Amino acid sequence: MTDPQASHHHEHHLRTPTNELPHDQKLKRQARHLQILTGVMVLVLAMLVYSALAELDNWSEWVVFAAICITAVGTIIAVHTS
Repeated sequence: MTDPQASHHHEHHLRTPTNELPHDQKLKRQARHLQILTGVMVLVLAMLVYSALAELDNWSEWVVFAAICITAVGTIIAVHTS
């Protein structure tokens, strides 16, 4: 059994749990997560636009595509205004 107080004992933390951070650091972490989420959503929308331009040929498919895009944009707006 090793002594946790010994100088050779090293703790390996990849990052501090969010609930243990001070408030300002929690906000910074949350902002970073929102940036990542927004980037992923924009990337998904770009892939959808590319596939839509190549594959959609019926008006009903375009309506469904528009609904998906409007939902994604609405989510991005909602996330950034909170």
